[in-house]
Amino acid sequence: MKSYFAYIRVSTVKQGEHGSSLQEQRDAINNFAARNNLQIAAWFEERETAAKVGRREFTRMLGVLRRQRPAGVIFHKIDRSARNLKDWSVVQDLAEQGFDVRFTQESINLASNEGRLTGDFLAVIAAHYVRNLREEVRKGIRGRLKQGIYCFAAPMGYLDQGGGKVKIPDSVRAPYVRLAFEMYATKGLALRDLSEELYRRGFRSKSGGRVGHNQLAEVLRNPFYMGIIRLKRSGECFAGAHEPLISKGLFDDVQAVLDGKKNARVSIHNFLFRRMISCAGCGYRLIGETQKGHAYYRCHSQQCPPVCLREELISEGLQCAFVPFTLTDEERNELSEKTEVFGSNWTMTHAEAVRALTLRIDSVHARLAKLMDAYLDGAFERPQVEEKKLALLMEQTELEEQRSQIESGKLDMRGRVKEYIELVEALPLSYEIGNYEEKRALIKTITSKLTGQPKNVVVELRSPFSDIAKLYPVALGGPVRGKPRTEFIEQMATIIMGHAVAQAEMRRAEGSLTAIT
Repeated sequence: MKSYFAYIRVSTVKQGEHGSSLQEQRDAINNFAARNNLQIAAWFEERETAAKVGRREFTRMLGVLRRQRPAGVIFHKIDRSARNLKDWSVVQDLAEQGFDVRFTQESINLASNEGRLTGDFLAVIAAHYVRNLREEVRKGIRGRLKQGIYCFAAPMGYLDQGGGKVKIPDSVRAPYVRLAFEMYATKGLALRDLSEELYRRGFRSKSGGRVGHNQLAEVLRNPFYMGIIRLKRSGECFAGAHEPLISKGLFDDVQAVLDGKKNARVSIHNFLFRRMISCAGCGYRLIGETQKGHAYYRCHSQQCPPVCLREELISEGLQCAFVPFTLTDEERNELSEKTEVFGSNWTMTHAEAVRALTLRIDSVHARLAKLMDAYLDGAFERPQVEEKKLALLMEQTELEEQRSQIESGKLDMRGRVKEYIELVEALPLSYEIGNYEEKRALIKTITSKLTGQPKNVVVELRSPFSDIAKLYPVALGGPVRGKPRTEFIEQMATIIMGHAVAQAEMRRAEGSLTAIT
């Protein structure tokens, strides 16, 4: 009885584990051998596609064939032996070397010219099937990508929902990914230190281990987290339909730090007025230092007269500057009424802002379409197109974020006016009872400049607080005013509302300029 090798194959590991194809092929070969009085000397089982050259078990079988010299080899079908023409030529070479090559489903004799011709036809059909299938898969993937659906494994922080479905944030890892972006943009941590800190806080990879610094670098570079799909191999970009984890602004900050264009350093000395006070003589910042349990701020320039301000003196100067922002209960109520009236008038402007942003988003869509037309006409090379496409997608993302904020009420002018009023109402008390971070944030919000003189600090307020302070006849002492309360509140409301509208218009103008450039 002649001995033969038997070769069976499925395209994927999943098919081999869960499908019945391997067992069906084995049964078919056993039945074929029994009918033809053949003996199976060895089985070679493959879980790999035959579309590419270099299958491990197929190559091992060829080596064993040449060493042991059995009578031949049995395949289930031609497409199980090869789906590319190069491997098919190897199978034909076996027949020319004297091996008896059999197929259980095709009655082909490769020792004859007619059999080789029939086998060639079937092999070409199998190779064509693979090429066509690959092309159809690519079309399907591109179709999904154009819909904003990422067809590959979900990036860290997201979960797969099955084929053709949008990735969703991972409730466990998404907060850590967001935290990684925020910490890297603000804390000045190296990637290795960031990896250690996130691990200490409970961030784990899918395998339960530490997320390495190289993997973190890939995460921080991936625009997927702000809503843009970018393919590594081709560099193509698509607008994603998934929920972003971070804003475009935060992503840009992280890229600036990674590129060395921005430093995010941690403060070592936590002086309250660190880098806030400029010397009146030279313009350099006063440097904080501790002497006998008190914090002092000094100018170290030899050309300036001695400037040394104690921290308590600076705080007193700020509190004096905040004295005018003290309102009675009646004044607060009247100011709130003015705000409500303003809010009702702002509704129309609010809708106009949404419409304006929608028009700009449509304009970006049109520019994307023109860009693709220019690429198809040969006006641009592929790298240029992808660079311009990414810039347009990022602009679109930013505009959509602004529109979303307006529609959700985050940029509601009535809310902004209310925030200003609440800040004015509680300004002196907020500074008095605030902690270190709260006081620094309040100073940066209220003041535009602090100037240190030999024995005094000059406080310059930002708009609209500087304009409100001018409504008082004196800068020091009790809140005495010479105007009737109604007129005073009317003027204060006008200042605050005018400032809020001016800020909104300025941001809108900046956005329009960005779109033009």
